[in-house]
Amino acid sequence: MKKLYFVSVALLVFSLSFSQNQEESDTVTTGNNKSSFSLDYYFGVGMLYTDALDINPFLSESNVPTVRRFPFELSVGLSGSFGKNKIDFEFGFYNQERDDNGFGHKMNSTQLTLRYLRRVVKFENNNQFFIGSGLMLGSKDLEFFDKNESIDLSDIGSFGDVAKLDNSQFYISPTIGYSILSSDDNEEYLRLQLSYELNLTNNDWESDYARVNNSIDETGNRWRLQLIFPF
Repeated sequence: MKKLYFVSVALLVFSLSFSQNQEESDTVTTGNNKSSFSLDYYFGVGMLYTDALDINPFLSESNVPTVRRFPFELSVGLSGSFGKNKIDFEFGFYNQERDDNGFGHKMNSTQLTLRYLRRVVKFENNNQFFIGSGLMLGSKDLEFFDKNESIDLSDIGSFGDVAKLDNSQFYISPTIGYSILSSDDNEEYLRLQLSYELNLTNNDWESDYARVNNSIDETGNRWRLQLIFPF
């Protein structure tokens, strides 16, 4: 884990020093654009590759299918650009459901991300390569269900067992991105972005509806691959 923190810091230091050298050589071509600011909206589609949840072995022991490690997500965001810098503010979400013979779970996840990117390479076709880092707050709701149960609204005791857990984590994410610009108006129309999200908090599972005994800490990290479409 310490090595991964060192890598994220090293990426930021490298991007800043490299970009500073480029600015000194590009002052003639950039002109007033260095101080210009633009604000764009975007939506994104992505895939996460997560470490296996620490709660998964306990789900298996209770005959509940484990949570998959490859969720697909959607996101919307704001991106501010000034000079060689980008700052993104993003909301992402995904849900997945899995059951076996009627007994299973449903996972809902949301995340807020604040991300800084610095351009380190500008190619002849005006495409750009970025390095940066982000901070993310993620929250998961895990619901258990048994579709074989029946509910009698006149008998509150027939509602069966209810189980809903939630888990929140705080991440830091070294990030690289590649922006593809339109040849007509020199506007970004696609950004490919790869992040590695490091779990800083390792919080356990909680519930708003019951006391959770012998709760499990979630310690996993995850990769995040995104396609971002400005509009």
